[in-house]
Amino acid sequence: MTNAETIPAKLLKYPTDPAYGEGIRKFQGCPTLAVTKGGRIWLGWYAGGIREPDMDNYNLLVKSDDGGETWSDPVLVIPSSKEHCFHALDIQLWCSPDGKLYVYWVQNNTLPDDGREMHAERGQPLVRYEGWIFNDFTHHEWVSVCDDPDAEDPVFSEPRCLDIGFLRCKPIVTGTGRWINFNYDQQAGKGLARYGYSISDDRGETWRHGYGAEKLATYFDEGMAYQKQDGTIRMLARSGVGELAQSFSCDDGETWSPAEKSGIISADTRFYVNYTPNGRLLLIVNDCANARTNMTLCLSEDEGETWKYRKCIDTRGNISYPDADFRNGEICLTYDRERTGAREILFLRCTEEDIMDPGTVLEAKIVSKPEM
Repeated sequence: MTNAETIPAKLLKYPTDPAYGEGIRKFQGCPTLAVTKGGRIWLGWYAGGIREPDMDNYNLLVKSDDGGETWSDPVLVIPSSKEHCFHALDIQLWCSPDGKLYVYWVQNNTLPDDGREMHAERGQPLVRYEGWIFNDFTHHEWVSVCDDPDAEDPVFSEPRCLDIGFLRCKPIVTGTGRWINFNYDQQAGKGLARYGYSISDDRGETWRHGYGAEKLATYFDEGMAYQKQDGTIRMLARSGVGELAQSFSCDDGETWSPAEKSGIISADTRFYVNYTPNGRLLLIVNDCANARTNMTLCLSEDEGETWKYRKCIDTRGNISYPDADFRNGEICLTYDRERTGAREILFLRCTEEDIMDPGTVLEAKIVSKPEM
């Protein structure tokens, strides 16, 4: 057992330490968003330090009660620990069907760099930076749950470690009530070249880890899935081959078909896919095979066979990591721009009709942008 697996990061509520202030952030990105039953929007991202990875990295969580017009100061910060030698990174938000807010993040072990001879493990790059060695790719998935995320003073549970793996997209709840987290695995051994995931049949109380199809090439196979009317689960996954990968399960996630190209053009970065409240399928993707540009919203009326409606909302470079949820019939989405340059966290609210109307121009607003 290691520190990243056994020692939880501290949950710093309403932090006042200037170290977490917006103005001094030299790095921020990888946002995630969730909407509560009461309409509150929670937005989280990864910040601190001057790059990733950095032992000054931390996760932060803010909220909006006016549809994203204004945002709070950080309600919660989840920092890395130099004392216990672990790196805390990549927050992921999700509201479960019963209305609880799940705040996931990842912890990896690190080592003080004392000049020891070390080698890259399992084909992964060995990172030595600012007196620390980032050599652990056995990711540990942690969670804190807020039972009432609409409360005036929300309470977050004590953190617990759920499983190995790296969760960077929202879970799926299947028609049987099963929860599946597509927490990918860069670990050697059984899961080295296969898509990792976790299954819970008791609404997140316990989990069992599984492995699906052999991966298409990438270090970061972030996956997200949706279920068709016939019960088939289609998992889409980030890849480095210019398209999203896909794999199918016909038995509620127990076994998976061989991975293949999906036909959906995408850069090697995170995407988002889910049904809207109106039953259309929404896909948000960087519509470019080799660059993080052309953030595009796509709607399908045939469960992802075709994408009848498409709207590009941002053609700039270095934009990535969309995440979304739904509020009062609208789509709420976030993404980042230039994590060490402009350092923008962006937010957009729109309707399906906005996407379907060729004449509607959509432009995201800046939530956070530290002064240069």
